[in-house]
Amino acid sequence: MKIEFPKNKLAVAELIMGGRQVMYVIPPVIGTYFECFSFSDDRTRTAQGIEIAAFVYGAFFLGNREWADQPRIRFPTLNYLRVPEILTMVPNKKEFGDLAGAMLVDSDLTGEGLSKITEVPANFDGWAQTPQGLMIRDNRIAVPMSKWYSNRWDAKNGAVIALFGDEGAKVLEKAYADSGSFWKVDVKAIQTPEKRVPVIRSYDGLNLVLDCSDKGGGENGCAIYVLK
Repeated sequence: MKIEFPKNKLAVAELIMGGRQVMYVIPPVIGTYFECFSFSDDRTRTAQGIEIAAFVYGAFFLGNREWADQPRIRFPTLNYLRVPEILTMVPNKKEFGDLAGAMLVDSDLTGEGLSKITEVPANFDGWAQTPQGLMIRDNRIAVPMSKWYSNRWDAKNGAVIALFGDEGAKVLEKAYADSGSFWKVDVKAIQTPEKRVPVIRSYDGLNLVLDCSDKGGGENGCAIYVLK
């Protein structure tokens, strides 16, 4: 996958993903979490999951380790990349039972951010387990502590799978061709559940950082949209 810039479509970047053409709106929307995801346009929708992973992969030229047209795509040297999900970190404490240390993932396409109401369930009754060990119920995903809590991320990390899907996790890993740094809330230290929003960063063009400790207030984030 490689991002192309059609000459007759100056505000669009094109990528072929699994035989499907995806048209990304460029430049991305820039700002705080709310500013990025409260954007509204009848012609576009917020990129999600594998579409975000594919954008990262397509932006990165693996051959010479350079990033595609930065003034147009912005990520990663000019802006970090936001993901439209709310993460609820559950303290690793006995009173939370099977949920102790878990990461709850809720979709957020309207920019509610940390104000979004999320609840920590009492247990996993009624939840279904995926082959990767994640728990799913309705539109929520719960990642048990044993499946996500580490210092590095790769395609097998449950947090990456929850955010980008199984295939998206593999695509994201290919973009970096190695496991990357993983910034997170220390669930062993917190006393009550805490919410965060995920972002992808790269400070040196060599290391992709999955940051699950961001609070969404920074103005240097960007969000990608695709044409419907």
